[in-house]
Amino acid sequence: MNARTKEIITSSKQDRTDGFILQNIIFPNLQSVIPEGLYFRPHNEKVELSRAEPEILYVKEGGRVSFDTYFNGVTIERWRELCAIENVALELEGAGRFVVRIGLHQLGLPHRWLLEKTVSLTEGERVELDLPFWPDLQNGMLYLWVEALEDGHLLGGRLTTTQKPLRDVNLAVIITHFNRKPFLLPALQKLAHALKVDPVWSERLRVIVIDNSQNVTEEEACGALVIPNKNLGGAGGFTRGLLYAKDHGYTHCLFMDDDASCDFEAVRRAYMLLSYTTEQRAAVIGAQLRETVPWQLHEAGARFINGRWLARKHLLDMRDVHHLLQAEMNDAAPNYGGWWFFAFPISAVRHFPYPFFVRGDDAQFSLQNKFPLITMNGICSMAEDFSVKESPMTRYLGLRATMVLMMLNGQTKPKPYLHTFLTWFRGVLFSYNYASAKALLMAMENVMEGPEFFLRNMDMAAVRAEVGALKPSEKMQPYDLKDVEVAHNHHPDGKLRRLVRLATLNGNLLPASLTRDDLRFQTKNFNAAFRDIFRYSQVLYYHEASRTGYVASLDRKQFFTLWKEGIALSIRFGRMLPELQQAYVKALPGMTTEEFWRHVYEKELKD
Repeated sequence: MNARTKEIITSSKQDRTDGFILQNIIFPNLQSVIPEGLYFRPHNEKVELSRAEPEILYVKEGGRVSFDTYFNGVTIERWRELCAIENVALELEGAGRFVVRIGLHQLGLPHRWLLEKTVSLTEGERVELDLPFWPDLQNGMLYLWVEALEDGHLLGGRLTTTQKPLRDVNLAVIITHFNRKPFLLPALQKLAHALKVDPVWSERLRVIVIDNSQNVTEEEACGALVIPNKNLGGAGGFTRGLLYAKDHGYTHCLFMDDDASCDFEAVRRAYMLLSYTTEQRAAVIGAQLRETVPWQLHEAGARFINGRWLARKHLLDMRDVHHLLQAEMNDAAPNYGGWWFFAFPISAVRHFPYPFFVRGDDAQFSLQNKFPLITMNGICSMAEDFSVKESPMTRYLGLRATMVLMMLNGQTKPKPYLHTFLTWFRGVLFSYNYASAKALLMAMENVMEGPEFFLRNMDMAAVRAEVGALKPSEKMQPYDLKDVEVAHNHHPDGKLRRLVRLATLNGNLLPASLTRDDLRFQTKNFNAAFRDIFRYSQVLYYHEASRTGYVASLDRKQFFTLWKEGIALSIRFGRMLPELQQAYVKALPGMTTEEFWRHVYEKELKD
């Protein structure tokens, strides 16, 4: 055991006024759906959490608990290499006598204990443990382990440093909202409560709601500034917030979606990273946890490469130490971050968002500005899976953005474009989602109109109405399963069956007599599992959590009509690509300037 000591430390009333808090040890509250295992790991039955505020971790005599977890582990690389912090200490709060150890996990190396001490905690006071081994560490996860020598409890703790921040951060937390009050208002209440509990943060940041639906009242805002705004989507809303922040002396912005929920500790840690990072232009990306599987990463930053949207660290299990270490590896560095949580210095902005309305605006903002991008365990938000929200409208927006981003970022060969379009198109056709197929055709047609299309349709009102009117509807609606007979069995795909599926375009070339007149169950996702719906005439797409769904029916006539349109459109797009790409690249600088957006909001900025 390295640097091991056995001295007993007693409580001190010193509040370390000369120190700066890098991150806190936190516990989940009553409202949190995130498992306790992402906060602490009990090693016997003598550990119990009270989630009622304040959250208290009770540890009976002999109880052992560790904090090598997603929210409470310490990522050494971020604070040591990225921020060049040379000294840290650990403060603890609670009551009782504990054996305290500091452990180290590293990929590919055996576990090590670095420190052991016995501490006595007294209610209302803090104990400070210096970590003298810190300058010698380079990577891995540092964490706290405790064993109770008598019945006691822990209220939390914090990692501190006496090293001063490199810069003062004045943070504008920008939330763009459109008709999602059930998500927005709880988020505002949570932020307001955090600022009330720790009022020093009221001097460091301001919460600003860009209200594209113009329906949030001052009372509902819980102290946040509400700016009514015309609906130009996320691109327009976040840009309006960026302009406000720049005009009112803020140094940094944090973009957050109105339906993304995060603990205030994520905001605090992002703030401290921005204060200390040696890379002045760095931006902090919040990871996204999956709402339906809250211990699983959707992504920790992402990559847009040749038309492919690649989620980094996708589906890693944040309960597993090995996966936690993998999540912090800097392999396959992200080239963009989602705006559900994206914090950046305003001084680093060379190009404003592209007027995509939504989808693609966050990717182009990162790609064009080339921010050095930071992720860190514990900085995250939680949101509904994208697959659940997939619809004709989101598919339209997604394909449109993908095609334009490819043109703006140097893809000149037609093959990747056509492969992307036909993959998306085949997926919805094989899933009987014909409205989505029509929306994808519309997206390609609109892209082929050139960059002027985006200027003419910045509010997307006409397009949204047109896509919304597509039939058959794929809108998720309340659906009762009790009186419905659905087939749930999965069909294994043998070699012969798979060949038949491929040869018949997943059954579309089969005669109607070979099609089963049954309803096939599918969990709502981007597309159906093609092998499971093969030879079924109807598919029920269902979301269990919301008990909503819709039925899609096989229509061979529509399939072949749309398939022919898609092939003809692909050929026309391939021929147009060189000229079309030149037009988009030429127009890009003028459509992403501050002056462009100030002209768009000329009236609003004067009011």
